[in-house]
Amino acid sequence: MVRTAFLGLVSLWLVASIIISPDEAFQAALQGLTIWWDIVFPGLLPFLVLAELMVAFGVVHALGALLEPLVRRLLGLPGSAAWALALGWTAGYTTGAEAAARLRTKREISRSDGQWLLAVAHMPSPMLMFIVIGAGFLHQPLYGLFIAGAVWISALLFGLVLRLFPGHRKETESGACPPSAGSNATAYSSPMEALAAGRAEDGRSFGQVLGEAVTLSVQKLMTIGGFMIVWALFARLLQLTLPEKWALFAFPGLYEAHLGVYSASEQAAFWGMPAALALICAVLSFSGFSSLILARSAFAGSDLRFAPFLAARIGHALLAFATALLLWTPFHKALAYWPFAGTSTVAAVWHGALAPPALGFSRLPSLWTYVPLALGALAATLFIGMLANWVLRLSTDRQRL
Repeated sequence: MVRTAFLGLVSLWLVASIIISPDEAFQAALQGLTIWWDIVFPGLLPFLVLAELMVAFGVVHALGALLEPLVRRLLGLPGSAAWALALGWTAGYTTGAEAAARLRTKREISRSDGQWLLAVAHMPSPMLMFIVIGAGFLHQPLYGLFIAGAVWISALLFGLVLRLFPGHRKETESGACPPSAGSNATAYSSPMEALAAGRAEDGRSFGQVLGEAVTLSVQKLMTIGGFMIVWALFARLLQLTLPEKWALFAFPGLYEAHLGVYSASEQAAFWGMPAALALICAVLSFSGFSSLILARSAFAGSDLRFAPFLAARIGHALLAFATALLLWTPFHKALAYWPFAGTSTVAAVWHGALAPPALGFSRLPSLWTYVPLALGALAATLFIGMLANWVLRLSTDRQRL
């Protein structure tokens, strides 16, 4: 009842604010749309398709098989957790939560292990960090590499801390399977066996896989675009309503990760690049309420809880912020040994051009000019996938004969 009343009041406030400030509302919505169309859509579409193909062709299963010994021996988790981690770290937000919820619903992992997977497998897509943020927002692909390193290292550290936490296994493990009863998704003698089994488990033809991958990727991007427009509008109207001392609550990164990253990138010239990169890492680790809401809907059918998941996102964000600050000096010094240090891109970083100029969404660069190159890389990947699919089928037919 209280939540319903609160959401109703927020809706009334939002409508009233749009009526009072229609120009500000239009400009905010336009900003969200422009960032999505010029950077996020062309930057992520080829790689979302590629992520779907990786799952369909068993590449993620093979990666899970590679990680299984480490997950079992170092973390004491069943082999199914390796597959969930591989999926979450490659496909991006909500896929890790979906995988953890699926494993918990099938009772292949305990409740506490499911909560741990929610905390560690809910990660940003690598292509979001490399392409959209590094090349698109910051104009420096090396910054994307730095951001990815800080987010990944902090996630590993945070996961280890959670496993060592004394209260981690004090929950009631009702209906949980023993740790040895892991999923068959990664119970293979070799990654190639897992690759073949993952492809056989999917069972769709190449044309069907490609068509559904494109359709699903466009649907995901449409959802992201809708969230970006709505939360850009919400953050701007909140900024106009709240007093200046409460401006922190109007920061877009609290509500939507792409908008928060863009906002931090736009202010890099004023804050300095180390602080901006640290804030970007924190925003990506927290992921924003829009992504958290989607993740909650993904595991709503299981007994996994949202409160520990939210606390884990906040903890990871704080650790990612600190990790980025600690890694900045080693990263800065390591550029001296970069093999392409003579190029203008790295030289600009090395000689003190640490921050790009403030972008402004009306002057936002577009990644559409790089789409042909991305499509070429995708086509090459598809050709390799078709070839691998043909080899696997040929090998299977020979074994049957």
